[in-house]
Amino acid sequence: MKLLPQVRKRSLGVGGVAILTALALAACGSDSDSAATAATGSSPSQGDSAVARVGYFGGTSLWTLAEDSNAVSDALKSIGGSVQWNGPFAPVEASEAAKAGRIDFTSNSVATFFNEADSASPLVAFAAIRNSGDNQGIVVRNQAGIATVADLAGKRVAVSTPGSTGEYVLRAALESASVPATDVKTVYIANPADGVSALASGDVDALATWDNFFASAQLIKDTTVLTTNAQTSARNWSLFVVTRSFLDAHPASVKAVFDGLANQAQQIRADRELERKARLADGQPANLVDLVVGFDPGEVVAINDEVLAQIKEVGEQTVRFGFRKSLPDLSKNYVDVTSLGG
Repeated sequence: MKLLPQVRKRSLGVGGVAILTALALAACGSDSDSAATAATGSSPSQGDSAVARVGYFGGTSLWTLAEDSNAVSDALKSIGGSVQWNGPFAPVEASEAAKAGRIDFTSNSVATFFNEADSASPLVAFAAIRNSGDNQGIVVRNQAGIATVADLAGKRVAVSTPGSTGEYVLRAALESASVPATDVKTVYIANPADGVSALASGDVDALATWDNFFASAQLIKDTTVLTTNAQTSARNWSLFVVTRSFLDAHPASVKAVFDGLANQAQQIRADRELERKARLADGQPANLVDLVVGFDPGEVVAINDEVLAQIKEVGEQTVRFGFRKSLPDLSKNYVDVTSLGG
């Protein structure tokens, strides 16, 4: 039985690197800040012949689905623009490629958003995938005697790196059950696929993880889902980011990319078979795909005041968890894409 996620086979683009698991936002690069552009309410011209260079991660994602369906391409074409797909990238490589000016768009996690905000960054968040959180959670070995979150005390729980999505999932669950983090033996395993293997071999009693890895862990014999982010109200959403320079020069194109992604997300919500077929075509095993397409696919939303307030709640959690000392100023790290016109 294949348990681990398969890597999407796409031609390598920019420097042969890859992208998609966690999502970033970011901060000042040039102080000609785009949030200020949004505040003016100015509407850019409908015509924009820019080429939007998108970096995607390995595996199936909203970016790759939008590539296959031409959702982003069609939206850009409607204003005279076009898209160039680059990847696959590893998440960190994607952010670095964007900062180096080799791509214009990519994704990252809310956690990365806060890290980017701590220092000057040329990346700006323009959209989020808001979902229930049922795609992230904790899977336990049945023999470990873990029936509730409180039972994690004294157990070995694998996460990825310190302050990562995996540790956030674990800490959010512990907080919801008033269990001190010091009562749990947190095991850091950088590669999340290795975390799945550690659970399968019995090296750990539980695994806190996300997406395909969460589904893979559930395919291990004699395991059970203990809890999910949907049950703990944790919001580790994915974010879409654009370089500040591209946003300043081509606001209408950023709005078009947002429209394409939002349209693709709507299609996926309406017909889960679209994602199922794409994942099977990417070589993912059918039993894994069955689980993944059962997750809430979410909706693509603009980062308005309401969404930003929800993101800040996650930031406040990370401060409580000791992942960071304080919540950074996010005001220059995002743009409300609905204010861009186009």
